[in-house]
Amino acid sequence: MLTYIDVHFIYTLPVVAVLALITWPFISRLELFKIGFVCTMAFVYTTPWDNYIIFHNAWMYKPKNILAVIGYVPVEEWSPACFNFNFNKTSYALIRWMPILVLALTTLQGYNIAVPGKNTFYLGCIMWWSCPVIMFLWYGAGNYFVKKSTSSAIAVIVPTLYLCWVDRIALKDDVWHINEKTSLNIFVAGDLPFEECLFFLITNVIIVLGSMAFDKSYGIADTYPFEFSFRYSLSLKYCYQKIQQFVRAECDMSPSQVYDIRQCLNVLKRASKSFDVASLVFPAGVRLHLIILYAFCRVTDDMIDSEPNVGVKKRKLKLIETFIDELFKDRNSDYDVKTSMTPRKPEVNWEQYRLELTDEELSCFRAISQISFYLPRKPFYELLDGYRWDVEGKTVQNETDLLLYSSYVAGSVGTLCVYVMVYNSGTQIDDDEKHDFVIRKAQQMGQVLQIVNISRDIVTDSETLGRCYVPAEYMDDAAADINTLCSDRDPWTLGSEKLKSYATRMIRLANRYQMESLEGIQYLPYEVRGPVLVATDIYQGVACAVEASPTYPRRASLGKWDKIFVGINSLYFKSLKYFFQVDRCKHC
Repeated sequence: MLTYIDVHFIYTLPVVAVLALITWPFISRLELFKIGFVCTMAFVYTTPWDNYIIFHNAWMYKPKNILAVIGYVPVEEWSPACFNFNFNKTSYALIRWMPILVLALTTLQGYNIAVPGKNTFYLGCIMWWSCPVIMFLWYGAGNYFVKKSTSSAIAVIVPTLYLCWVDRIALKDDVWHINEKTSLNIFVAGDLPFEECLFFLITNVIIVLGSMAFDKSYGIADTYPFEFSFRYSLSLKYCYQKIQQFVRAECDMSPSQVYDIRQCLNVLKRASKSFDVASLVFPAGVRLHLIILYAFCRVTDDMIDSEPNVGVKKRKLKLIETFIDELFKDRNSDYDVKTSMTPRKPEVNWEQYRLELTDEELSCFRAISQISFYLPRKPFYELLDGYRWDVEGKTVQNETDLLLYSSYVAGSVGTLCVYVMVYNSGTQIDDDEKHDFVIRKAQQMGQVLQIVNISRDIVTDSETLGRCYVPAEYMDDAAADINTLCSDRDPWTLGSEKLKSYATRMIRLANRYQMESLEGIQYLPYEVRGPVLVATDIYQGVACAVEASPTYPRRASLGKWDKIFVGINSLYFKSLKYFFQVDRCKHC
């Protein structure tokens, strides 16, 4: 015969364990806070109700089937978001208030019919217990819940069906018993009472709503950082801000930020399938701001690359430089950031950019201005140095030049990514030497990934841009080869064997630094260590594809399933060593 604890050991705890193993790489500090808060509130809110209905004999447990009780209850009982915002005020109000009105009436009716000893007692108790908390959660997250209706339904229905199945087993084995005198005696399946099904359904609705209330709140803060500036911390200020985020109706907020973020995501999906896939495994807030950062770097690079006229290139470069000057004019040093106080929006003369930029470019400029307060200025000026290199048409003479150029256009981005990850994780690298070490390794990682891109894109850079980043020292006749690649834009006349040899030498250069660049991962917030490894391994997979190809591929890439395999291997296995290393900076 099953006991109550047997039910948990056999049917519930193993499922929890499996789900925990599957999701552990994605559990950030914010997610832990959400899980802990939801569980605590469920514990506090449900315990008095459990005791009440057991006291009135709606539920009954055989003493021999339970370990102990707390009160009357067996101890085993204790156990990117902005795209889903609704900016239509009319529909928002209807979705918010109509269900609340129905739930309020249901609460009253439930209270009226919850008469101890009557057959409506259990149903009435479920009604008056559940509806107030659903009303509260619906007020803040109902619209978000509806916008995510498919995932909401799955999240509610699947565990409800599973728990109903387990409940049938427990009832059949007489682990617990539903009193016929306080039940309607309507059975859904076999001997499963209607009230039990309703209880599991409503419980899962509350859990999913509570989870989505947090997700909606996080999304509000990530999308409107100037209105909600406090990052995650166990402080009263942060908790008060969470309440503000929860009750804030997004229809009262400006939808322009969400529009800009959509444009940024479109840039990412069009420009880099590798980074698009890699970004999926980052925590939501980190991912959102990485997308914004990537989109800004991409559109500014394209502003230079897509313009054939040198004079226009220089004018666009000057426009980008003016924008960066405006973003950071209040900074006192290269790495001065504004996170210790309520950030202020940078004073940007947007009118001149509306006249000069496309709609997509303007969106990316606006989006980066929303998060620039916690980013340092120096990497942006290094990025400009890389653009200036392209405008001037400088030749990469040797590997030193290649590393320098890669540092400008990608090492700088690596530095900015560290700031995005640390800020959005609500942590800090608390040692200056350790911080400098991580920044050096991030720059190195950026160089490695850029060199891999260059090795893959020799043909693309030649045909579309008339550029060559292959070091001249690799070439037997540098003048002729550079002329073929840059002026003639006919790379295949060099022959696939020669192109492959250039790419292989650059990949070997990248490989010399690749392992070193990973040394900084262990000092990053734990929730981004696995995702960073996924990103680097996907790019390393591209390098391997270039090397493994018998001839130089036009544009090497990993297939969808290859990326999935790399992601699983990096997240669940390779990343483990970065969680168990001694937290000591040996290389500082």
